[in-house]
Amino acid sequence: MAVAQLAEAAGGEGAELSARVLVATWREAGPAGCARKLQAAVAVGLPALVGGGRSARSVGAYFDLITDEGRLFYGDSFHLGYFPRGGESLGEALDAHTDLVAALARVSTAASVLDVGCGLAAPALRIARRYGCRVTGVNISREQVRQGRDLIATAGLSARVGIRRGDARALEFPDGSFDAIVCLEAAGDICVNEADKDQLVGELFRVLRPGGHVGFSDLALRTCPTAAEDRALRALLYHTGAELLTDWPALFARHGFQIVECRDILNQTLPTWEHAQAVYHHRDGEVTRRYGRRLANRILAQLEQIPAILATHGTYPALTAHKPQQNG
Repeated sequence: MAVAQLAEAAGGEGAELSARVLVATWREAGPAGCARKLQAAVAVGLPALVGGGRSARSVGAYFDLITDEGRLFYGDSFHLGYFPRGGESLGEALDAHTDLVAALARVSTAASVLDVGCGLAAPALRIARRYGCRVTGVNISREQVRQGRDLIATAGLSARVGIRRGDARALEFPDGSFDAIVCLEAAGDICVNEADKDQLVGELFRVLRPGGHVGFSDLALRTCPTAAEDRALRALLYHTGAELLTDWPALFARHGFQIVECRDILNQTLPTWEHAQAVYHHRDGEVTRRYGRRLANRILAQLEQIPAILATHGTYPALTAHKPQQNG
């Protein structure tokens, strides 16, 4: 899940926030951590300033920038929760989302699994533990790869889980390398335009073995939000609404996949936003010290808007895409 706090850094209160976060970073990670965060902040803001939007480099830098904040307040999983019953804790719902996408990818019958946009490899670790497979994660964020390798080593699973920096639109693997692929709420982050979406799905088809399956989930929009709604989405998700307008099932089918199963889990993800608000309220003193009262209030106000915006405009496909066996 994208995190609100540092997405706001390029806004009107960026100087105040940057100073506060850098002080906290100095205490937690020293001068090297501060240098990494400053470099990421520049890389996030520059494409918007020069080109008016995101770039692949700025997406990686965005996650370099917000990873510490995400782990501090939400843990090691960077996706929305899936609440099939409605009463799950946030941690249970995050794991349930991982389990759902793994099941859609049919990883129980796979020896080698690719996790595209793998975050810190927390989902990959869970999949490897549950199914005994080998999981390779790819991430465009240098910081998430660095921290993910530490997480894997701490878990003692370096022999079965690997993470590397790479661009999912141009994967550095031979054709048919993997028995299954999981892409858990990462495609919209990776892809900044329509051509990127085509490249991503084409690469998934290429590196999946014939007969294999992709388990896929992602937040998308069916209709464009208003200008005010778009500002709230951009502040919290580092996306414009137009970038999220995507018919993912049709895109997979166009690239030769067979859609075996597809459901819309939007309503089962919306409780995540209430849990996010609860985190901020419960840790209000810490949030205020770290970001300042004015920005903390604005974050909460934006979080309150998101469920209604998504209920009006959103969709959240969770699907199984099958690569047919080759003829002959």
